[in-house]
Amino acid sequence: MSLPQPEVRASSVALWSGILAGPLAFAINLEARFALVGWACRGGTRWMLTAMSIPLFIVALIGALLGWRGSQVSTYERPSRVHFMAVGGMALSAFFALAILASIIPDFFFAPCD
Repeated sequence: MSLPQPEVRASSVALWSGILAGPLAFAINLEARFALVGWACRGGTRWMLTAMSIPLFIVALIGALLGWRGSQVSTYERPSRVHFMAVGGMALSAFFALAILASIIPDFFFAPCD
């Protein structure tokens, strides 16, 4: 006898993706920047640090978009959990997208060895 499998709705995957996309993109960005700064310092190139952060910034923005799309469902069709996850995912991913953008700004003013 097998146990019944819980139903996974597409909206659940989108909501969780909206919540997790921003923090994961920021964590990957932070760790990759720390790992690549030595290479950028030795080579004298800083473009790799910026180029690596741009796709992760876009991933965080996509997470915010997923949260926004989840919040656009009519109030009568969504429970409060869905609304909370949608707004939370939108805010969380937008915050981490801003944090990734803030980590790119020093690339234009400082050398990697500074």
